[in-house]
Amino acid sequence: MLIALVASPARAGTSAPTALDKLGSMVAAYGGWAAWSRLDESTKHYALALRSPEGAISLAPVAESTSPFDIELGPSGSGVAAVYSRCTDTTTLQGCRILALHLGTSGAAERVLAPPGGGSVHEPAIWNDRLVFLRRNSPGGSENPSHPGRRPDSLFAWNIGSRKLQSLTLPISRGGGPEAWPRGLTGLITGLTFNGKQVGYVTANVVGTFGETSLWFEPLGGRPELIDQETSGAGNVCQPEFVSPVLAGRWLYAYLHACDPSANPSLDRLTRYRHGEVQRAGFMFIRFGDEPIGSVVPDGSGVDWDSSGVRRLATVTWRRITAPVAQTFCSRSDPFC
Repeated sequence: MLIALVASPARAGTSAPTALDKLGSMVAAYGGWAAWSRLDESTKHYALALRSPEGAISLAPVAESTSPFDIELGPSGSGVAAVYSRCTDTTTLQGCRILALHLGTSGAAERVLAPPGGGSVHEPAIWNDRLVFLRRNSPGGSENPSHPGRRPDSLFAWNIGSRKLQSLTLPISRGGGPEAWPRGLTGLITGLTFNGKQVGYVTANVVGTFGETSLWFEPLGGRPELIDQETSGAGNVCQPEFVSPVLAGRWLYAYLHACDPSANPSLDRLTRYRHGEVQRAGFMFIRFGDEPIGSVVPDGSGVDWDSSGVRRLATVTWRRITAPVAQTFCSRSDPFC
């Protein structure tokens, strides 16, 4: 049974955001549906919350998770499916398996999607009968440069039910001399998005006090293309990151949480990219530059995001901007010099 929540509607005739869930975080949206993780204050675990195309908000009939769901929504058959992982260890991402839940179907239950090859699989995204996901490499990740032998998670595409996987190419740093940015880094891969033919994702690396967050676009069977990048140092008020990339229509969307040293919130931006054209959303989603924010995603003509709970803006305006110049550590021979 679905358990109703209460949403606070915006006033008619205003462009004010709607407060959907003050305990919500990590929102995803597709096809009129939205889904997010809702903190259960009694258990300190997370329930899966859903908003239907009609605006009804409820809890999905699935078990809670000890950490927020890495949820993505996409088309499946004639409806919409949610995919996410459950792990025996959410800190190391070990023992993870992928589950799918069809939305709006009476009596629908979780089902396991088991790609061939086993292993710990997470960060899924679905488009009809195709799935992309990450497979954890033990001990996992090249995000720690003090362990140069560690490999990043592997990225795969899978026709659900088939016995073969398609391995996708990931970016790696070229490296240089003793003082250079280390060789062979891919970094922590986050925020995977998929539209059936292309993927988008974010990589993050931190070396000492220096860091970089990078947004990528990649056709299946092609090579990764750098779309945008932000670097950081010890002065940043938090670690800059691109969050919640989304492929929708002809655009790749992503939100840059800049964490500027001055804590200026106007340096954050929700940006969409298309064949050299770049547009920025005309709305400020945070009040302070160091305010936590984990997801900002297009939802129809509007936007959902999770600063201070999950909120929704019914419509958002866009303006064309000069394409951002990808910041690099070129003197340190980073991946893109």
